[in-house]
Amino acid sequence: MAMKSFFSQPWDIQWKTALVRLPRATPRAVLSWYTPEGPQPFTVDIKSRGKHKIPVWVWIPTDLTPAEASCMPVVIDFHGGGFVLGSCLEQAPFCAKLARELRGVVLSVDYRMGPIDKFPAAVEDAEDVLYAVLDSERPGYDKLRRHIRQRIHENWAAARAQKAAARAQKAAAWDPQAPAPISRSPSPLPIIETINLDTTRIALSGFSSGGNLALNLALSIPASVAPDGTEIKAWPSPFPASYSYPIPLLLFYPSFDARQLPSERTRPPNFPLPSGFWHELNDTLTPTYLPRDQAGHLRASPGLASVREDLHPAARMLLILPELDSLAEQSEVWVKKVEAEGRGEDLRVERFKGMKHGWTQMPDGWLGEAEKELKDETYDEAVGFTKGIWEGRRDVLEAKRAFVPGVDGI
Repeated sequence: MAMKSFFSQPWDIQWKTALVRLPRATPRAVLSWYTPEGPQPFTVDIKSRGKHKIPVWVWIPTDLTPAEASCMPVVIDFHGGGFVLGSCLEQAPFCAKLARELRGVVLSVDYRMGPIDKFPAAVEDAEDVLYAVLDSERPGYDKLRRHIRQRIHENWAAARAQKAAARAQKAAAWDPQAPAPISRSPSPLPIIETINLDTTRIALSGFSSGGNLALNLALSIPASVAPDGTEIKAWPSPFPASYSYPIPLLLFYPSFDARQLPSERTRPPNFPLPSGFWHELNDTLTPTYLPRDQAGHLRASPGLASVREDLHPAARMLLILPELDSLAEQSEVWVKKVEAEGRGEDLRVERFKGMKHGWTQMPDGWLGEAEKELKDETYDEAVGFTKGIWEGRRDVLEAKRAFVPGVDGI
């Protein structure tokens, strides 16, 4: 069905989509050197509200203790790419680090994109994965936990086999002529009957368009009437209003306002213009997911939603803003809005002078030493922020940088 939809597109859209989707063809085997520290992900297909399945990449620490495995926190992550490109593969270093250091489950959502699928497909996929974590009546709830349980048991069995092999190798090194040791029945491995994900500790993260989705999940959009008189139904957040546990939102250079095409955005000083080809490519593909007449919808442009009325009161936000970004202007507009509407104390903004959009997702080989250092720093801050918010600490909401827009470069 998807391929049929793709080939029904004009040739101009087909070849441009194929070009930007090439990185998605990268074999998963590259992760063994891309993220050698691990853990390596596996994939679970979560049933959606429609007829399709949502591929979800899952990271779990390989060295969990039974106590840790009994109730793990959850981070749901969304890749970037303007809703027409990008993949969970590029999230691997970030997601693996979160899994290792937060001692929990990280889910990266392979949501639907243009030109095959249209708005609000990505938002619906994001919601369905969060529902699979939160709501036992929703599709995917049991399947997700079964697969996590199976991987944890596999990790424990593999760890035991590695230790046994290491002992045998060490013994052979001491005395190569010694007979093989008598095999003894090992003590039974720990068994987890059911997986209880800790729904009091859930975080959302997203990069660029993925940040758009992460913010979306914390918004409840009220019923309204469009300018043409069309009635717009209320669209609540998957987090019920009664959810009282703090929700960390890790927003990396997100898209807040989709009303402008990429070429129409204000470019900051010192930010070189892209080639005419890339301008044309982005402007051609963007409307295949989000038609221009829907770009002002609050689910397409979540930065337009009321922060005071629509943003979940439990949301606590870390906003990563690079200087050299065509989304910088709308980001600063949103920051002022958050402050004006009384939620400034729930927002921490970290601005990175000289950094460009997407630098934290680029392979280290593409970055200079300063860029790599700041990339690592943002990942560390994301981990520390999430831990602190889950622990109820307010000090992690204090920004660490004095880079001020309009003074230091933007």
